[in-house]
Amino acid sequence: MRSRVFSARAGSRKADRGALLLALAMAIAAAGAACSSSSDGGTGASSGGAQGGGGSSSSGAGGAVEGLVSLRVDPGTTSVAFAYGKAAAVQLSAIGRFEDGSERDVTDRVTWSADDLFAHVDAGQLTTASPGLVRVTAAGGSITATADVTVKLAGEIALPGAPPGASEALGGAPEAASAPAIAYPLDGALFPSNIGSVELQVRRAGAGQRVGRIEISGDFIDLRLVGACDPIPDADGCAMALPADLVPLLVSASEGDTMETRVRLAAEDGSELGESAAIDVRWASASLSGGLYYWRTDGTTLQSAAIYRYDLDDAASPPELFWENEQSPPLANGQEMPCMGCHALAQAGDKMALTFGGSGPSSFALVDVATADIIALRNTEPGGFATMTTFSPDGELMVNAFRGVLTLRRADETLEPLGDLFGEEPERLTQPFWSPDGKHLAFVAWQPGENGAGPELYGDTVRGAQILIAGFDGAAGFDAPRALVPREQDRSHYYPTISDDGAWVVFNTSRCDGPPGNGAAGNDPCDSYDDNSARLRIVPLEGGEPVDLARANGDDTWANSWPRFGPSHDTYRGKNIYWVAFSSRRPYGLRLPGSTDGTSKPQLWFAAVTLAPGGSIDGDPSFAPVWMPQQNDDMANPTGNHIPQWAEKALPVPQ
Repeated sequence: MRSRVFSARAGSRKADRGALLLALAMAIAAAGAACSSSSDGGTGASSGGAQGGGGSSSSGAGGAVEGLVSLRVDPGTTSVAFAYGKAAAVQLSAIGRFEDGSERDVTDRVTWSADDLFAHVDAGQLTTASPGLVRVTAAGGSITATADVTVKLAGEIALPGAPPGASEALGGAPEAASAPAIAYPLDGALFPSNIGSVELQVRRAGAGQRVGRIEISGDFIDLRLVGACDPIPDADGCAMALPADLVPLLVSASEGDTMETRVRLAAEDGSELGESAAIDVRWASASLSGGLYYWRTDGTTLQSAAIYRYDLDDAASPPELFWENEQSPPLANGQEMPCMGCHALAQAGDKMALTFGGSGPSSFALVDVATADIIALRNTEPGGFATMTTFSPDGELMVNAFRGVLTLRRADETLEPLGDLFGEEPERLTQPFWSPDGKHLAFVAWQPGENGAGPELYGDTVRGAQILIAGFDGAAGFDAPRALVPREQDRSHYYPTISDDGAWVVFNTSRCDGPPGNGAAGNDPCDSYDDNSARLRIVPLEGGEPVDLARANGDDTWANSWPRFGPSHDTYRGKNIYWVAFSSRRPYGLRLPGSTDGTSKPQLWFAAVTLAPGGSIDGDPSFAPVWMPQQNDDMANPTGNHIPQWAEKALPVPQ
């Protein structure tokens, strides 16, 4: 129920954004800004008799037109361009054929509507301030006709601080030897609508290249943005930012079949002029939402670790500290301020499970997120209590993993055990995840090595694991589990997450012949602990052949680990769109170096995954990922940010 409520809220936010843009467009039109705009030609064949889409606006006399037998709209296809901050207008006419065989202009006698929320039609004049394909419908009673209008955002924008003469310096013929390269965004990236300003980081080909032009072209856009390209410290590159208020227009332009981004760089005198190769970068109307709580450390000691909270409903705000080691209770052995980790969130974001001291001691606390108070604490058991946790959708129950056993408990001050699960399974079990719809529990099964002790039993390092899944009926309990991703030689499958609609499972796979780790723990190349070869894969919850999320993963051993689905999904170009958060050691453009051997600090990334309803996957459904903004206080000294946990809401951090 919560996910449906949240989806409605997300839809409401999208409608509010659309209403705001529509009001802006109407204000511009009323002021006469659109009057100077005109069709750029493109009249085409007439179109008659087709029913248009759901209108966002309409005007006209309405009702049936006496004697009318058919309609057409002239022109039947056309196009119009508008400049940033302006609006476009194009005049259409309705031509009616009557019973006596005559044709007459009935523009003022029919009802007009458009299938675009951002468009308005008044007496045949279409006004809009958003790019895209608009279908306009004229109706005389039950007789209708349509016209298609291609609306394109075009022109040039001078960004703040643009040097004088920058546009002229960039207008010549580029030289191949001076061609820059776009390092970020990644080719094939899809941005959410609420990520704000996006920085383009460009690798220069000449020392004098200090002015730049971002060129975005496609079916619905032909825009140039000119400005200074600001040097990036300690990198042979520079950066330009797209204005945040341009994003709604980029969302609309992204609906086209084609959309390409290039960057030109030059010296201020026009020398060293070069143009990059094109990349495909898009924006979705879907937004990131809810609360993301992630583990953060500066990498010096375990005592430097903390949990930070990112409110994605207010993505412009930086992440805030939620929990630090000073808040952690002492261990049974008297250790003060033990490190915390293996955190898990209830779906509503109101409860958190924490493990203290690492997976060895496995002390445990259930925390009230609104107050940061401990609801229940188990830190006196020398043998430990729980390592990993997942909550039922209503937050009333939880499943704890400890030493290969899954135990169902009440998620309250009693922590009352309700029984161990799946005792018939011959293997040890760990890494549970309860689906947001409450109908399934996914978890990992593994067989300890010959030693059968210590870290091999903790459950956060599991070599050669497979993923099982069990159905859940609130009355009858859990079904017998089945293998969702069976064991595979020289591979390990682990850390499952289930989408909010219960349709898909994303998980990690790592190779046992991959590069080993180099930290204090988890150095086995396929033990599931931040493996360098870790890749994201997806499989229908009902089963099938897993698919590699190739664009999200990239083409090297970036340690793409600890995935989590967002709390809701939306639509993008006719498919369902899901956001997946994960950590990765890929480079963030020219701002942060990456590593293929685990030597750089991980960062948080988001990747979009688009899938048709019905459980089948056609090719790679992922997009290249987006770096989470503001996750480092100091980009010169980044923190290690990983293990994201995603809830429906980010509660205010207690002061």
